[in-house]
Amino acid sequence: MNRKYMDAELKQACSHLANLIAKGSYLRGNPVTMNRVCGNKNCKCRLKGKLHSSLYISKNKDGKRKMIYVPKDLEEEVKAKISAYQKVKDLTEKISEINYEHLKLKKKKGDVKKDN
Repeated sequence: MNRKYMDAELKQACSHLANLIAKGSYLRGNPVTMNRVCGNKNCKCRLKGKLHSSLYISKNKDGKRKMIYVPKDLEEEVKAKISAYQKVKDLTEKISEINYEHLKLKKKKGDVKKDN
């Protein structure tokens, strides 16, 4: 893509997207917090009803939902990667919309050449 002829909004979106993709640090999925009772008979979750919270990633693959457990020490990293994936998705949509608008403007001006 020739950046010389891009407007500022499109340049900024493409640049931000390129930086996110270059890092390669993103995950597709939704964070899900589940509250559960453990197997220990003497635990506070059984005695006082204070359930344990665990983070999972909910991911659909081939039409089936898969829940992947996230260890406590990785929760913040995983949340950041899921957020980065959403930003990639949002920026891709924004770039697409900008390009649709440019296409509409070109069509109105008659700048688009028809293929024969």
